[in-house]
Amino acid sequence: MRIHSILYFCPMKWLIRLLNFYIEASIHVALSAGMLTVITMFNLDLPFDGYVCLTVFFGTIVGYNFIKYGSEARRFYVVRTRYVKSIQYFSFACFLCCVFCAIHIRLQGLMVLGGLVLLCFFYAVPLNASVRNIRNFPGIKIFIVALVWSGATVWLPLAGNMELPVYGRVSGADMLMEGIQRFLFVIVLTIPFEIRDMAVDDLSLGTIPQKFGVRSSKYMGTAVLLLVLLLELFKRKSSLPDFAGLSLTSVFLGVALWYSRVEQGKYYCSFWVEGIPVLWMVLLVILKGL
Repeated sequence: MRIHSILYFCPMKWLIRLLNFYIEASIHVALSAGMLTVITMFNLDLPFDGYVCLTVFFGTIVGYNFIKYGSEARRFYVVRTRYVKSIQYFSFACFLCCVFCAIHIRLQGLMVLGGLVLLCFFYAVPLNASVRNIRNFPGIKIFIVALVWSGATVWLPLAGNMELPVYGRVSGADMLMEGIQRFLFVIVLTIPFEIRDMAVDDLSLGTIPQKFGVRSSKYMGTAVLLLVLLLELFKRKSSLPDFAGLSLTSVFLGVALWYSRVEQGKYYCSFWVEGIPVLWMVLLVILKGL
């Protein structure tokens, strides 16, 4: 009976470890960023660019792991625990993959990518001992995150297609609204994380839930989601499947936002909320019949 129990629980134990690594090594958040990049290509009828999507995917892993685990490392490259070392080695491999994919991106895309890399670097690393990094400035963290995500998932694929004939068929207004929508969408997507982190975040960060309270933050997030849907109605290239996919995704995100609380399950934000962009991609594939 004891042997049978061990055989029964061992696979589950390894699956949980694998899931934890998948989340903690930023693979899940990178998948969401990659899916948002593909969604931009679908929404604006851009040709699929695998190198741009993979650059966003691998770059997200490198960037998030640098920000998350940099504080645990001396000079950002020396770590002590074996688990963090494994994530460090994995991140380095992803960095090499990111560089390989990035060299296939057009110059305009590389310029956008370079700006995002600099922003992420100064987001995590202070200029000197007397100057704080960007993410510690009061009230600015969520907007920097939204700016980087909209830059990587909207403006990078657009810049990468700037030299192609198809670029001239994309309305400038549609491009702008896509960027604004993504910026606002990511802000709402980030609010559940800020609610979760209220118990540990320093009050000096001035996050939205800290400033306005949890309930008011949920109302604000709902209003922003309605604005995202309203902007979709003014896009020339928006089709019924596009609007339906965004609407269903907004409903899921809205429900996730209202169920957010300070004390929540381990995987609520890090897996379920973070995976909403993946759900959006799945909905678009189903609705468009791709």
